Amino acid sequence: MEYQHELYAERLRRKAQAEALATGATQWTDQLDTNTRLKLDLAWNDVTRSLGAKEDEFLASYIGGRTLRSIGATLRPDAMQKPYGTYSNERLLSLIEAEHEALASLAEQQGFGYSSNLWGVSLADLPEKFQYDVNRIFEAHIVSLHLHHNSRLVPIDSHEMHSAVIAPTLHLLHSQPRFAGAETAYQNSLKELRNRDAGDAITDAAKALQEVLIGLGCTGGALGDLLNSAKKKGLLSGADTPLTESIVKTINWVAAKRNQGEAHRGDHQMNMSDAWMLVHVVGALAIRLSEANQPNGALSPQ
Repeated sequence: MEYQHELYAERLRRKAQAEALATGATQWTDQLDTNTRLKLDLAWNDVTRSLGAKEDEFLASYIGGRTLRSIGATLRPDAMQKPYGTYSNERLLSLIEAEHEALASLAEQQGFGYSSNLWGVSLADLPEKFQYDVNRIFEAHIVSLHLHHNSRLVPIDSHEMHSAVIAPTLHLLHSQPRFAGAETAYQNSLKELRNRDAGDAITDAAKALQEVLIGLGCTGGALGDLLNSAKKKGLLSGADTPLTESIVKTINWVAAKRNQGEAHRGDHQMNMSDAWMLVHVVGALAIRLSEANQPNGALSPQ
């Protein structure tokens, strides 16, 4: 049975929603409706209900200060409970990021130990649980966003491609300090896809790939030199040449357009589908390069 973990009314809603998506009668959205907000509020309560007073005070202070300094408004988790329209959609999405940040900071502050109350909740588990619940709710209500380990909400154009490429790429880049620069650049490329700026999306993806190669110990000033270094290190094989050459050619073409002042949305030759493809190819290549860098992971030259 589809959606068997849900109750009858929700199963009917999910089935009707899936049919509407299939026919184009409805679309993925970045808006949080009333039911979505209610479930997000419950997700926060489920994660924090067993914490002690000390942890509750820390979370409230962190979230209030973080939102005030970033968006100029002090938000509390109970903002999700307020009548629809009390807070803008953007502010509530910012609240979700701040909540996840607060949970991660709490775990770090307490040395990834346990809460101060009798239940002794493992603080290290809370950010991941909250992230999982938020993404589950988003998917159930066709919200085209995904909360990542770094507390950032990332837009999703294709849930299948996101699960197969984007999510693993962001997790890889975030989990290894040597890829810090690559993570920033790749996040920027995703943001530019959202902004429909094909030229900047491709440029940022190229920067991310360069940073990955540098993090893996490759040398060279330009991307082509870094890719050649990767081949010498056994991270790429001869069979990869058509792929890497196409990436370099695309990036060089964008650079030439940029020098002519044409590599932005005003240039009708810049295709968003090309940018979308290259950003995802770079993500998949980053994962493959990292795996090849592991012991016994080098590819055989061809």
